[in-house]
Amino acid sequence: MTATIDKKFYSSIYTIAMPIALQNIISFSVNLMDTVMLGKLGEVALSASALANQMFFIFNVVCFGVASGAIVLASQYWGKQDTVAIQKITGLAVKIIIGFSLLFTLIVVLFPTQIMSIFSPDREVVEAGARYLRVVAFSYTTGGISATILMVLRSVETVKISVLIYSVSFCVNVFFNYIFIFGKFGAPELGVTGAAVGTVIARVSECIILVFYLKFFEKKICYKLRTLFSHDKVLMQDLIRYGMPVMINEFLWAVGVSMHSVILGHISASVVAANSICNVVYQLATSFIFGVGSATAVITGNIIGSGDIPYLQSCVKKFKKIYFFLGLASALLLILLKKPVLSIYSVEPQTLDFANQLMVAYAFAIFFMAYTCPLITGIFRGAGDTRFAAVVDIGCLWFVIPIGAIAAFVFHLPPLIVFACLKMDYPLKTLFCLLRLRGTNWIRSVTR
Repeated sequence: MTATIDKKFYSSIYTIAMPIALQNIISFSVNLMDTVMLGKLGEVALSASALANQMFFIFNVVCFGVASGAIVLASQYWGKQDTVAIQKITGLAVKIIIGFSLLFTLIVVLFPTQIMSIFSPDREVVEAGARYLRVVAFSYTTGGISATILMVLRSVETVKISVLIYSVSFCVNVFFNYIFIFGKFGAPELGVTGAAVGTVIARVSECIILVFYLKFFEKKICYKLRTLFSHDKVLMQDLIRYGMPVMINEFLWAVGVSMHSVILGHISASVVAANSICNVVYQLATSFIFGVGSATAVITGNIIGSGDIPYLQSCVKKFKKIYFFLGLASALLLILLKKPVLSIYSVEPQTLDFANQLMVAYAFAIFFMAYTCPLITGIFRGAGDTRFAAVVDIGCLWFVIPIGAIAAFVFHLPPLIVFACLKMDYPLKTLFCLLRLRGTNWIRSVTR
């Protein structure tokens, strides 16, 4: 009997985590291709796009927060097989995201130069980034809708469609980037702005494919337009109660991580370029970590929804072992990819030297991140303990940001030391999370 349960457990992780990991790899590969293409235009173009995308990063994390809040509810309702409630939850999440996307679009279109000035004092970088922002802002709404619905679908273990959608998006993005960045096939040579055009076209294609899938192929939830746009006060209250800490968590986390870019951006353009190169590889290495985190949230929520708490506690012990070995594998992958990836870029020797140093620091950080991220976004959120997850995630992050700023601007320490200070939040989070798991206060049913 135990062998059967173990087989079911590991099968569930594999079934959910692998497609999500593949989706993340495809998504991050788009960023990799952007940096490779723009890297051929020099450090200014590379730095401008990297810093300008901090706004999309913040927005994308807000989407993740809203969708994660919805997953907290939807995964437990799926454990009860209540598909009508899941439809309503999805509709509420989409309406919230549309509101956020319109707000972000308006701010970015009206104040692109002011936004870029926050991240860099370099006038060339600011001007190039502002041109990029004015165009890419129009990708927020369609991108937000697609990302939110695809994430909510994870709660019912529908994950393969996201791989298909992001595969098409990757091809579309690379194709139109090539055309508009370098002016091929008679198109104007737009440089950094061309990358923004490619992104807008890719995000629209994602949304079109998703709508087509929901209408003709989705069979588990059987979404209906009238249900999606209906308003349920009770579910809205639950979404606010359990989802709001997640939304606030992700927003403040995104702002905090963007502060890393602000700090590094005021050191030099070379450091920004080096960090953008390393960050793409780091994101690639974290793809499976996020996949395991999502699988953890779905499995945890489904088990609580079914009421089998002893089985959940045995699963948590297995999860912790998986996270440990995942961290070791991710750190090793980062070290192995270091030389091949850095050899791709045509940048200044100083930039490559910075990137080489930062990659080692990223490898250290990813070990703790592989342990902490699935605990916070998987176990605690899936179990409904969203307030604790938010306090630990945000509290540790914002505790180390002033330390990094002091290291950079008061003591003028080397970029590697500054970066290491900024990443010390992960070991702290790991400690607090393990202490929390000793009790059972983190297990909460959020369904009605």
